[in-house]
Parts: sequence; C-alpha cells; structure tokens
Amino acid sequence: MNFQYKARTTDGEETTGTYQAQSQGQVVAWLRSQGNVPISITQLAGGGEESLLDKMQKISTVKLKDKAIFFRQLATMIAAGITLAGSLQILAGQTKNKRFADAIKHVKTLVDRGFPFSAAMRTRKEFDTLMISMVRAGEEGGVLDTTLDRLAGFLERQDALRKKIISALTYPSVVMSVAIFVLYLLITIVIPRFQQVYSGMGIVLPWSTRIMFESSTWLQEHWYITLLVVILLVVGVIAMNKIDSTRPLMDRFKLRIPIVGMIMYKAIMARSLRTLATLVESGVPILSSLEMTANVSNNSVVRTGFEDLRIAARRGHSLGAAAMDMKIFPAMVAHMITVGEETGHLDEMLNKVADWFELELDENIKRLTSILEPVLMLFVGGVVALVVFAVFMPIVGAIQALM
Repeated sequence: MNFQYKARTTDGEETTGTYQAQSQGQVVAWLRSQGNVPISITQLAGGGEESLLDKMQKISTVKLKDKAIFFRQLATMIAAGITLAGSLQILAGQTKNKRFADAIKHVKTLVDRGFPFSAAMRTRKEFDTLMISMVRAGEEGGVLDTTLDRLAGFLERQDALRKKIISALTYPSVVMSVAIFVLYLLITIVIPRFQQVYSGMGIVLPWSTRIMFESSTWLQEHWYITLLVVILLVVGVIAMNKIDSTRPLMDRFKLRIPIVGMIMYKAIMARSLRTLATLVESGVPILSSLEMTANVSNNSVVRTGFEDLRIAARRGHSLGAAAMDMKIFPAMVAHMITVGEETGHLDEMLNKVADWFELELDENIKRLTSILEPVLMLFVGGVVALVVFAVFMPIVGAIQALM
C-alpha cells in the first residue's frame, strides 16, 4: 500500500512524500528512523486490482515447512557470499505461497532502506517472536548464516513432530467417523424398513427391538436436536479452550486423558525443550528464552512451569533446582538441566532431553495404534451386532413360534 505523509524534519521544516508499507505504523517507524516527526499519514488509492486467486492466496496460512525451507535456503545463500538483499529477492521470486512471498518482498524493501533484518521481520506476522529473536542474536553475534541454519533445523523438527501427532490421530478419527456414519445409515434407512414390515405382521417385539425402533423414530423426527447438541458441544469445547478463565481447566483435562494425555504431554515437552535449547544455543538471553518457550508451549500447565523457571532464574536460583520442585518436570529433566548448568552445556542437555521425549513419543504412538486397532474393531463390531440382534430377534421368535 502507498501512503502519503507529512512530517517535520530536525531543522523544523515540513516535508512531504510517499512511502510503500503494509500499515501506517510502519510509515511512522520509518519516519522516526529518519529523525522526522510524523504530522499526518494518508493511504493513497489505487495500486492495481488483484485477481480473486491472488487475494485468496495472500490470506492463506504459511506452512511451517515453507518457513523452514526459506531459512535453510537463506542460510545457504548467505554462507555462499550472496548479500542479504539479493538472497531475499531471489527467494521472494521462488516462493509459491503468495502471502509468504509478499512478506519476503516487504522485508527486502525495508532491508534496502537500512532496517536490520530482524527489525524488518518484526513488521510481518508471518515471522514470530522466536524467529525474530534468533535472527537478532545472529546479527549481533555476526553468525547470521549459522543461526538461520539452526533456525531452519528447529522448524523442520517442529514440522516433523506436528506431522507425527497428526498421523497418530488420523487413524482413530477416520475409523470413528466411519462407524458413526454406518450407525447413522442403519438407524435412518435400514431399521425403519424393518419397522414397517414388523408393524404389518403383528409380531410381539422384544424390548431390545422396541427400544431400537423408538430410538430410530425419535432421531428421524428430532434430528435437529442431535445436530444442535453436536454443534453446541463443539462450540463449547472451542470456547472453553479460548476463554482465559476456563482454558487452564481444559489444558489440565487434556493431560489427564488416558494414553492420549501422555502423548500430548510428551509432544508439548519435546517442542518446548527443543525451543529452549535452540534459543540458548543461538545466544538469546536465558530470561527471554524462558519467556518465549512458555509462550510456544500452548498449554497453560506447562506454560506456568516455564514461567516459574523464569522467575527462579531472575532471582538467581538454579534452573535445575527449581525444576526439581515442580511436578510438571520429571526428575530426569531436572537432573539433565542441572548437569547442563554445571558443565556449561545447557543447550546440549536440553537437546538430549528433547530427543528422549521424541523417542518416548514414538513408542507411545506405536502403542496407541496397536491398542486402538482391536478396540475400534470391537466397538464397530459391537454396534453392528447390537443392531442386527435387535432387528432379527423378532424373526427368530416368529420362526420358533411356528415350529
């Protein structure tokens, strides 16, 4: 977007001009970086019409894999001697995601105008606080290519971990969805036809068959109630996960779900500890690292644990000793942190703990899959058997009566 601005220079004179940015705030930041005081900023109309496809692509999400590829390629180009601005220009043209390409172009424009890379990244929502902090640490330490490579590896691990969780939940979700769909077809299509046949034969129906027929009739006549209950349940769960007062309760409940809760806990700990290790390894101050780790944990129980660690570190206490007193951290984690503090290799110890959690997560996922397969088979078979038993019992009774 183009903005027309009016500002006052250090000499007290007024100056006007145009500036391309994503928001008025970016124009204000640019003017102040030039030593000018903003007076008025107005967005200019025009700029060309975009196609509907381009607009849809620009509001699409940016995948974690795309970001990992971007930082990996950027690190390689910088290590090869290509300038930062040149690397960004090349990557902006290669990126297929329109929204991410637009973000890279905007960052490149700010870099050309003298902004540090990390400061330019801060103006776009596609780059989170963790990425910005790591890049800033790399700039200050003069090891930007190494830091970008480390950031790319971190994002790749996070993407692999996310896919692992999704694959573990896909199988039971699909089986349960198929089972519910089959049950719906039986209740709404098959059972009503048998009900019509039996009503014309005058057969005395067993209690199980009567309950099945009455349930089928009620569901057909009051289907909207079932749909409304499902919608309210889904909306209620989502709302309780969003509201600050109820989210801690939901987060604690998730961690206490049998088998699944342990998988979620180990996934959260693996992600959080990997984040902390990567930040420490990149040279980010420990207090900032703990704060960002707490924010990426995505669970209020674990977040509180890392926030308490940050408070302990700010008071000068040992992280290992503080973790030992917290139930959210296993004793093994506390011991590894203590060893890392004493040897000066905290990042290595945290990476090893994250590796251990990922290995445990793999085992839990395999165990969950092996357990769910027979359980889901029994569930689906039991539902079908119950329906068949209720439907065919009157026929068996009528045959026995004739004999």
